[in-house]
Amino acid sequence: MNGSGSLSSSASVVKVIPILLYHSVPRDASDVADRFSVAYEQFATHLDAILASGRVPVTIGEIAAGLRGERQLPDHAVAITFDDGYDNTLAAIELLCERGLRASVYVTTGQIGARPMIGRDHLRLLADRPDAVELGAHSVTHPRLDELSRSEVESEVSDSKRQLEQLLGRPVETFAYPYGAYDRRVREAVMAAGFLSAAAVKNALSHREDDPWAIARWTVCSATGAQQIARVLDGQGVPCAWRHERLRTRGYRAVRRLRRTLGRGVGSWR
Repeated sequence: MNGSGSLSSSASVVKVIPILLYHSVPRDASDVADRFSVAYEQFATHLDAILASGRVPVTIGEIAAGLRGERQLPDHAVAITFDDGYDNTLAAIELLCERGLRASVYVTTGQIGARPMIGRDHLRLLADRPDAVELGAHSVTHPRLDELSRSEVESEVSDSKRQLEQLLGRPVETFAYPYGAYDRRVREAVMAAGFLSAAAVKNALSHREDDPWAIARWTVCSATGAQQIARVLDGQGVPCAWRHERLRTRGYRAVRRLRRTLGRGVGSWR
């Protein structure tokens, strides 16, 4: 690994774990409303690139267990994740399952059934595919958790777990930080709530020394082509995730907290 954190020409010896982060996957390309939406046909080409890579699909929960030394991970693992829980996620998962792939889907529980988000019936259909789909919580209202008070964080985290478990009738053990925003307090709240893993963003490659409660993912955008997916899967052009929080992340958080405080007149993050 070179000084910038990106992989060198010896990337093949680095046990990286590319984890792709998707959001909405609309059937109609004209419905691609923002840069985080990926058209259905484009998504299909991404899946073909994943198959061609020869990587083995795993879930976030399995990666976390591997990072803790509780199970053996394949040398060439890959994970596919979806955040928010859009109503088109079911169709994307069906396409994925046709290719024998697997995914982790994170649902914002307070938005279930509100268009264009996933409804209860579709969510239960996903739950009926436990071998292919890992379901996780993504908070209740999708805030930047690291801007909230401790009690607000605990409510967002634990309530989302409880609500999803009540709907599905089974344990929910993985969490994804909205916007990838977390700090020590948020991470501790996720662990205290009983989650066994958590996905961050970082736009970097996960690896064998990554944090099981802040696993790195790389965001797929509307402009992302199959060739770029192939390069990412090969460990090219994307940095390896950093274990500890970067100084610029702390600075950005401080600015966001100040803005939130000024906006509501009060604020405490202890």
